[in-house]
Amino acid sequence: MLTDFKYIFLWWLVVFVFGASILPFTVNLFRRFFNKGYIFSKIIAIAFVSYCLFVLGVFKLVPFTAPSAFIFLLLLIFVNYYCFLFKKKKLNNFGRLIKNNYRVFLMEESMFLAILIFWSFIRGYNPTIEGLEKFMDWGFVNSILRSRFMPPADMWFAGKPINYYFFGHLIFALLTKVSGISSAITYNLAIATVCALTFVSGFSLTANFIHQFGSKKINYSFVIIGGLISALFLTFGGNLHPLYKIARLNIKQNNGQLILSSRAIKQAVANYWYPDATRFIGFDPETNDKTIHEFPIYSFVVADLHGHMNDIPIVLLFIALLLALIPQRVKLYHWSLMIGGGLVLAWAYMTNAWDFAIYGLLFALIYFLVHLDLKKLIINGVGIILFWYLFTLPFSLHFTPMIQGLRLADSQTPLYQLFVLYGGFWLIILPFIIALFIDQMKRKEKSFAYADLFVLGLIVTATILIAIPEIVYLKDIYIFAHRRANTMFKLVYQAFIMYSLTTGYVIVRLTVLMKNRFVYLIYKILFLLIFICHLSYPYFAIRSYYGLKKYRGLDGMDFIRNQFPDNYEAINWISTHISGQPVMLEAAGDSYTTYNQISVATGLPTVEGWLVHEWLWRGGYDLPGTRAAEVEKIYTASDKSEVRRLLQKYRVSYIFVGSNEIQKYPTLNETNFLDLGYQIVFESGQAKIYQVNN
Repeated sequence: MLTDFKYIFLWWLVVFVFGASILPFTVNLFRRFFNKGYIFSKIIAIAFVSYCLFVLGVFKLVPFTAPSAFIFLLLLIFVNYYCFLFKKKKLNNFGRLIKNNYRVFLMEESMFLAILIFWSFIRGYNPTIEGLEKFMDWGFVNSILRSRFMPPADMWFAGKPINYYFFGHLIFALLTKVSGISSAITYNLAIATVCALTFVSGFSLTANFIHQFGSKKINYSFVIIGGLISALFLTFGGNLHPLYKIARLNIKQNNGQLILSSRAIKQAVANYWYPDATRFIGFDPETNDKTIHEFPIYSFVVADLHGHMNDIPIVLLFIALLLALIPQRVKLYHWSLMIGGGLVLAWAYMTNAWDFAIYGLLFALIYFLVHLDLKKLIINGVGIILFWYLFTLPFSLHFTPMIQGLRLADSQTPLYQLFVLYGGFWLIILPFIIALFIDQMKRKEKSFAYADLFVLGLIVTATILIAIPEIVYLKDIYIFAHRRANTMFKLVYQAFIMYSLTTGYVIVRLTVLMKNRFVYLIYKILFLLIFICHLSYPYFAIRSYYGLKKYRGLDGMDFIRNQFPDNYEAINWISTHISGQPVMLEAAGDSYTTYNQISVATGLPTVEGWLVHEWLWRGGYDLPGTRAAEVEKIYTASDKSEVRRLLQKYRVSYIFVGSNEIQKYPTLNETNFLDLGYQIVFESGQAKIYQVNN
């Protein structure tokens, strides 16, 4: 455990230095924020350096190496502290700003470090990078670490770049290079980092909603409490499903009666299965419409380093940018908003493509609510899109979208199911909307506070996102029963984020709006019950997934070391003896299995990896299917000339034979490799590596 604290501290220090490098720019950008946008400096700096290295790497101008990252970090420090402060003689002002705000900076840094340590500790009870899509995500990171230039090689489709949204993986590959820590450890630190950034960014946003409202009746403690409430809802909150399902289990176990005895409740609680809260809509046996509706704490628990989770800090940065820039009264062209918004949306798109459209919609709604100027909205909206297109062009040059078109939804969700998932938020938000409009009706001058309009924009956008899958969905390769799954998943995940951000603001704002103290007391009791229900979810999820009985450390390769010791030795040998990204042949595996460990753990591309994943990324089965069949031929064919031809076709430099290959291909013919003169350069138990001499 002490060794893990060393890794956590080093990782935190790297993230801290990145944030400090761009602090002068950040505090100027967010100068109206009560905390000067401190936490967002980390996100801006890390994403900006990653983006610069990516773009220059695409054009083969700068390699993706640790020295390159350090040079860009030093340039960032120089530009911010010399050019921005010394040259413009603003150092004294910056010093006063630090002196006046160091307490809130220290508070947010302490929050970040505390959540980073806490979730790293949780991950240490089950650090294994195996199951669900962890292989894919870790493989992306390791391939990026191996890639000298961009775009990175697809570790499961030798000869082609990754055809997926990998910018979030690039960010964590950058931090891995700079920190010098093994990716098997930084994978788990990355999960904890997103968790920590989510909490503190959520706190910062809601606290600034409250601060910008600016009522004399709302003091500093309300700002902090409101921010913490939203941060808890956003980072660790679930929905009403545990309450609903536990009540159903109770009734089922007690012959149709709801029994409130401690024994009956404990029995129902013990049988609650936490993933059900993310697989509720459509999973009735009588339906044929299975959907996904996850939320951040589920992502942190199951720990797939996937795009929708990686993008949370970036989309929160975009919301902060809107909060900082939209209230400014500007001329027709708002260049800061267009350039900044276009760049951050480009980062979001390259991390999780759906978020470009989602947060474009949020921008449009909030901008129009604040300015009520359609002409300005169109001009600045088009400007953001143009800059987004420009900033994503280096990515789009090597990327083929996977969507197959828009379809009308032929299945709708029962209202009670939507209420179970989002009713807690609706019960919190609806009284605020009613009280707000009643207050406006009583006013002689009808004008909403900017913070009210911003929060209304979040509420309306979130509600639209929940409604869209009930009307249309985007067609992809998934089977008919899962036709709405991806559309609902991508949209309602962001709806959950937006609703969560409003919760702390709403309860604080109602202290001013609700004149009747008794009514407000009833509301606070309801709010507390919903808060407890939502925050009960981590109890079920963490207990089930992690057990919390034996701390195992942060090394995510422990399962390979324990279950596949020969493969583990091979991976270590490859890491020590093979540089660059030569092609390493291994068995083509089925998705969500333990196949393709070598390509995943080393970043060396193989001819064909997880078949269904490549089927999705390559727009059809033909190419991956052909490759899988030819991989089998290489391992099993009796014709040595055919084996040599296929190895040359895919430029294979090494052939791996291990327990998975032996199991996958019972007629595996290693004699061919020896007859062709291929030398065994590594051997441990069943694992062998042949070097191909073409």
